[in-house]
Amino acid sequence: MQKKSASLIFVLIFLSCGLGDNNVESESIIETSIDDIILEETTTTSAIPSSTSTTTTVYICTSEDNSNIDFKNIKNVQNFLNRYGYNAGDEDGYLGNQTVSAIKEFQNFAGLKPDGDPGPATRNAMNNWTGCEEQAIEYVSGEETPTESSSDSESTTTTTSSTTTTTTTTIPSENVSNSQSNYGYQPSVLLTSNEITSIFRGLEDKTSICGVPYINNLDANSINLYQNGLLQYSTVGNSTYTESTATAEIVNVTTSTFTINVIGNGDTNFKFYFIKPFESDITQLTPSSITTSSGLTTAVFNKNNLEQGYWFFSFAENNSGQIVKSVGLREILILDELIQTQASNNEVDTIFFLKDNQNISKGLNLNSVSDIKLFYTSKNLYDSRDNTTVAISDSANTITLKNDAQASEGQILQIGRELLLVTSKNGSTYTVERGYLNTQKQSHSVGSTVKVIQNTSKQSIQSSFAYVVIRSELGIRYQVALGSELSINQLSTSKCPNGLYSFEEITIFSWRPQGSSVTYSNTKLDRNNAIFDKQFLINNSYDYIPPSLSSTDVDGSFINSGPKNINISIGEKVRFDFSGIVPGTNTPKFAELKFTMNPFQSSGKLSKSRSIFMKISNDYIFEISINDVISSRAVKSDVWESGYKYIFDSLILYDEVSKTIFKNNQEVIYDYTSSKSSHDAYYLDQFIFNIP
Repeated sequence: MQKKSASLIFVLIFLSCGLGDNNVESESIIETSIDDIILEETTTTSAIPSSTSTTTTVYICTSEDNSNIDFKNIKNVQNFLNRYGYNAGDEDGYLGNQTVSAIKEFQNFAGLKPDGDPGPATRNAMNNWTGCEEQAIEYVSGEETPTESSSDSESTTTTTSSTTTTTTTTIPSENVSNSQSNYGYQPSVLLTSNEITSIFRGLEDKTSICGVPYINNLDANSINLYQNGLLQYSTVGNSTYTESTATAEIVNVTTSTFTINVIGNGDTNFKFYFIKPFESDITQLTPSSITTSSGLTTAVFNKNNLEQGYWFFSFAENNSGQIVKSVGLREILILDELIQTQASNNEVDTIFFLKDNQNISKGLNLNSVSDIKLFYTSKNLYDSRDNTTVAISDSANTITLKNDAQASEGQILQIGRELLLVTSKNGSTYTVERGYLNTQKQSHSVGSTVKVIQNTSKQSIQSSFAYVVIRSELGIRYQVALGSELSINQLSTSKCPNGLYSFEEITIFSWRPQGSSVTYSNTKLDRNNAIFDKQFLINNSYDYIPPSLSSTDVDGSFINSGPKNINISIGEKVRFDFSGIVPGTNTPKFAELKFTMNPFQSSGKLSKSRSIFMKISNDYIFEISINDVISSRAVKSDVWESGYKYIFDSLILYDEVSKTIFKNNQEVIYDYTSSKSSHDAYYLDQFIFNIP
């Protein structure tokens, strides 16, 4: 969302203009700020050398003095936020959800912790705010378009500017077969700050309410994969990712192709990730050809069969543990232009949670074969109309509304938790399909709120995907991935342990607006809100029991074995035998072996840790191949860093419900509860191998 100050005056001085293909451009932005005058020079160069244009944009901004305003008064906070475009709503002095959301948006822009609390740091930032901080982010090239960062091949100056607040991250998405074998960390880029992070890839069954366990306590700089919905992966590493010194840039765009150069590496193994039009996650595109030379990778992409609209090139990655972020021209138009604007602060309005077309709430009992439908609408999806003036029975197929302007044929009405499709109308009498999209037919009294969903095209639906967090009374949490608004998600309860469940959280993600690399998200956590009035009971045939680890077999013989302080060379394998594992109610699906890395004195290195994610065999034997040894940080599971003593720290087992951590000090830690336990395999800290 572009913030606009009342004092802002745009003066556009066109120095020269050359007409060219708008799809064949790269931008370089150099910013200079002199007091309250901001001068931005944009040079646009076409792929055809003879076609260039230069535009100078002068922003004249008059500073505003907020230093004497008492921001302990919430009304003053709301007035400030509204003046600068942060939409705090009514200036009523009440710190409600809309005001809190606006405060977070301001805090994020001002570089503060976005906690929604108008504390001393936030009030100080408001007192020092001039209104000129938000300018110089627009360029002119045929049409006015916001940009986040740009640079051309001749400039080392990169300007990064964001006018949008968000809590979402981008994640590379790729449809693959046998995705269940791909565990560990996946690289990604935070949309809020353009920083590198890692995504945890774990278990997933999108057909079940309990198919995606919410994995807590991840490593630093990593987040749970399932925060971002319906995604699959192929490339998985074993540690967090960093930013490469290489650069990736679109250098040529034609009507049928576009080309990306990666400078600084010369690797053919790059994967290229983009934000699709009207989406808020990232997908991988495979180039039609890729060539290399010294320090240069050139990838050519075919536009055929790509979705119409504006694509955004985000980053490249080559399994090295480093991400090459894009610079320069990053937005590509496929076919004709489609309107791609986006309202900010999209907020969930209704969660439809249905069994046999009946709304689920108030502790309904669900068995393992229950067919559940779950979908949602946001407040930006509909327009409000006048309330009902005539009561509507649950069986009526014709309804009378206040006037003939309430809705049109083909539009969807939302009254309470029922959707009604308008099939025809005669004045203020509307013929409707009751219980549309499997919603429950209900009676509606006089004065019921009428909402109209005017357009359900991809461009108009404001949220591209969402997730709901559901929590059991035992503390087990699941993330249920949802598609776009009004997209019905059909689910079962087949993998759910017994117990009472409730909705804990919902986050909706809106798509990326044209001209921006930033998407919007909104999270609701207030379980007292009416949208969370959905508790249900599951009576399956089992209760959850986590796995356990024993030190001896039934005969009393010691089991579990590993390397005992041995030196390892290239080409060898390290073998761990955890035959003392006893599965619980769910068989573990994959494991994480975690090691403490103690440096040899001669190496001059620092202590750290490393995790390896592996599939599980029936006998719980894990073999790590040492196919290469390097002196720097290693990412691939068969490549290891020299100069360290690798001491076994813990074995972490992931099943379809939770994760269980077996420490080398006999401690057992569970993901779903704060309670801890112990095991009797007391010698695990002796499992050591060395790479000198």
